[in-house]
Amino acid sequence: MEGDAYYWKPQEEKFPGSFYEEDYSQFQNQQLDFNPLADYNNQALPGDVSKMYDPVSFQSPEFEEEPPLLEELEIYPDRIVQKMLAVLNPFKSHCLTDDADYLNKDPDLAGPVFFYLILAVSLFLSGNKAHFGYIYGISVVSCLMMYSLLTLMTSQSVFSVTTVASVLGYSLIPIIALSMFGVFWSLRGLFGAILATMAVVWSSVSASRLFVAISGDKEQQPLIAYPCALVSAVYVLMVIF
Repeated sequence: MEGDAYYWKPQEEKFPGSFYEEDYSQFQNQQLDFNPLADYNNQALPGDVSKMYDPVSFQSPEFEEEPPLLEELEIYPDRIVQKMLAVLNPFKSHCLTDDADYLNKDPDLAGPVFFYLILAVSLFLSGNKAHFGYIYGISVVSCLMMYSLLTLMTSQSVFSVTTVASVLGYSLIPIIALSMFGVFWSLRGLFGAILATMAVVWSSVSASRLFVAISGDKEQQPLIAYPCALVSAVYVLMVIF
């Protein structure tokens, strides 16, 4: 027997093509009609192309009705500016801060928290050990005590805790200016004592004026100014020593 009889001979067999090959073979003999580019040059577009995408039309009406971010956080810059001006000029009359409804309506605490933070940073930069925790602790105690005192002094409950905290916070502006001055110069002297006295008087007069505007009894301003001066004196002692 010959040797090539032991080897397998492949059968010449044609297998059917795959599905994709058969599908492709269907389109080989078809002629596709393509229009030249010149046929589209004079084609008129439907309307103005610039108006096909209008960002305003895609805005949701609910998004337009949403209040600004500062109002959602209950931060009102106009009220902050008005109260700062009232503290800086306590003898100015016939302004928005003389209205009790304006002071009681939405008493913001963003300004006082910011002022307490500035005071704490100033004390820290001046090398004073009393900062942050002491300031916030004294502010809470003074706010509660002043609220109790004002509630006893008025026949009607016109004060709230947030209103008292807001007024006491804004009245710290002269003391904050004193603390920033103490970062660069020493306040332990005659000149520092004069500045400290002026800051206490300025802060107490500003706070008592705002409290009187809320209560509506201007005759009580000297009585209210005394506890306000005590609160301001505590902060001034922290600034000096």
